[in-house]
Amino acid sequence: MTTCAFWREAKIGFLVAVALLGTLRTARADDLAKSVVIVYNVEDPESRPLADYYALRRGVPTSQICEIDVRASETITRTEYNKKIRDPISEFLVRKELIHQEPKTVFDSILGKVPGLGTVSAKVSCIVLMYGVPLRIDSDPNVAERAPENMQKEFRRNEASVESELATLTSPGMPITGVLKNPFFGSASVHFAAPLNNTMLLVGRLDGPDPQTVRRMIDDALTAERYGVHGRAYFDWQGTHEQGRVEGDEWIQGAYRACRDAGYECDYDDRPETFDQDYPMTDVAIYAGWYAPDICGPFLRPDFHFRTGALAYHLHSWSGATVRTRTARWVGPLLAKGAAATMGNVFEPYLGLTPHIDMFFRRLLAGASFLEAGYYSEPVLSWQTTFVGDPLYRPFAASLDEQIQRLDADHQPDVEWAYLRKVNLLMAQSQSSTAEELCRAKAETLHSPVLFEKLGDLRHASHQETSAIVAYTKADEKPGNPYHHIRVATKLAAAYEADRQTLRALAVYENLVSSFPSNHNVVAFCTHARDLAGALSDEAKVKSYQLKIDELTAPPPKETGQPEKK
Repeated sequence: MTTCAFWREAKIGFLVAVALLGTLRTARADDLAKSVVIVYNVEDPESRPLADYYALRRGVPTSQICEIDVRASETITRTEYNKKIRDPISEFLVRKELIHQEPKTVFDSILGKVPGLGTVSAKVSCIVLMYGVPLRIDSDPNVAERAPENMQKEFRRNEASVESELATLTSPGMPITGVLKNPFFGSASVHFAAPLNNTMLLVGRLDGPDPQTVRRMIDDALTAERYGVHGRAYFDWQGTHEQGRVEGDEWIQGAYRACRDAGYECDYDDRPETFDQDYPMTDVAIYAGWYAPDICGPFLRPDFHFRTGALAYHLHSWSGATVRTRTARWVGPLLAKGAAATMGNVFEPYLGLTPHIDMFFRRLLAGASFLEAGYYSEPVLSWQTTFVGDPLYRPFAASLDEQIQRLDADHQPDVEWAYLRKVNLLMAQSQSSTAEELCRAKAETLHSPVLFEKLGDLRHASHQETSAIVAYTKADEKPGNPYHHIRVATKLAAAYEADRQTLRALAVYENLVSSFPSNHNVVAFCTHARDLAGALSDEAKVKSYQLKIDELTAPPPKETGQPEKK
C-alpha cells in the first residue's frame, strides 16, 4: 500500500470511528429520553406548556407526560404528597406499563411484616418535575413510624424534598423517617440503568424563578451539549480546620482540581469570607462555594451573568428552601443569573448528607448526565436535596476536540475558550512550547482577548516580561467588562514591575484608583501605588496615598444617640 493510500484508508477509518461514536452517543441520548417521565401540575397554568416544550426538545414520548393535580405551593403536607403526587405518579407508571410490580412482604416498623408491592422490572429511570410541582414536604408529627433506636436524634425527622422522596417510588413501603442509603452513590456503574431502577429512580426538576428561566435552561443545556461549557471556573472554600467543616472544604478543593485537570482556567478564594462583590470574576462557566445564607458577592452585580450552560452550586443548609425567587437563598438567584443547572437543600440536611461536589464534577466531566452525576454524589435518599436543571444535560458528552470542530464549523466565538482549555491541557502534559505556540497563533488569528491574556500569563510565568507586557496590552485593547480590565491591568502592572519598569507599574495603579474610586479593591490599589511610589522615592505620592488609605480604612464615627444640635 502506498503512503497516500495508507493515510487515505486511515482517514476513512477515523471518520467511520467518529461517526460510530456519534451514533452511539445519539443512541444513548435516545435511550435516556425514552426512559423519562415528565410530571406537570394542572394547578399551575405554565406547567403543561413547559412539559410539552421539554418533551419536544428532548424527544420524550408524549405518552410519558404525567398529569397531577396538587396545590401550587412550594411547600405541601405529607398527606398532600401521598395522595396528590406519589400515588398518581405510581398509578401512571403502572398503567403505562413503565413499571411492573408484584406482591411481596414488606416490614413495617410498627405492624411488622405486612403485604406490599415490589418492583420487578422498570422501563423508566428518570422523573422530571416541571415548574409548578411542589418542592418540599413539610414535617408531619402525626406519622406513626418507629425510628430505629440507633438513629441519631437529628435524623428523626420526616420532612424532605419531593424529588428525594419520589426517588424511592419503585421501592414502596420504605420508611420516611430519617434517611435511606442511596445505592447509586459512588457506584462503579458508568451510567444509571436497569436493574437499579427497580430499587430507585433519578428524580429532578426543571424549575426556577419564572417560566422564561426554565425555558432558557432547557435551550442552554442543548446548546452547551453541542458546543461545550466555556469560560472560567471559580471555587470558594473557607480554609477552615474546624472539625465537622473541613469535609466541605475538601469537596470544593476536589472540584477545583477536577476542573483544573479538565483544562479550565480556575480561580479560588480560601478565606473564611466569600468572594467580595468587586472581585474580578468574569465569564463564569463553573462555580462552587460555601457558606453564606443568601446570594452575595459578585453575583449581586447588576451586570453579572453566567455563560451558556453554566453549572453553579453554593453549599448551605437552606440554599434550595425556595427556588421561585430571584433574590433569596441560592438556587433561584443562581438560575436567574443565567446558570443552567444547580442543586440545593430544602431543609437542614447536615453536611455529610449533601452532594459531594468533588464526586459530582468528576462524574459530570467523565460524560454523565446532570442527574446521574447528582445522584452519584448524593449519599442518601428520602432527604433534603433538590436537583434543578435538565436531568439529561450532558455538557461533556462530546470531547474537547469535537467541540472545537463544531465551534469552528459554525463560526462560534466561544472557540477561543475551547482553545484556552486545549492550551491548559497541553501545559499539564508538559508540552509548554506547543501550548504557547498554539495560544499565540490562535490569539492572533481570532484577535482573542481571552487567549492574549493567557499568553501573557504563560510568558510572565517563564519570565519573558517584555512579551508578557505586549500580550496583556493586547488583551486589554478594547474597553469592555470593567472587571476584565481590573484583572488584566493588575497582571500588566506585575509584569512591568518584574521588568523593572516601576514608573509604568505605578501608572497602572494610579489609573485604577482614579477609574474605580468606589471599588472594594481601591485600598489594595492605593497600597500598591504607595509602595511603588516609595520604590521611586516619590515621598509626596507616598504621603498622598497613605492619607487616602487611612481615610478609606478609618472606622465610621460612633453614634452618640444624642439628637443633633440645631
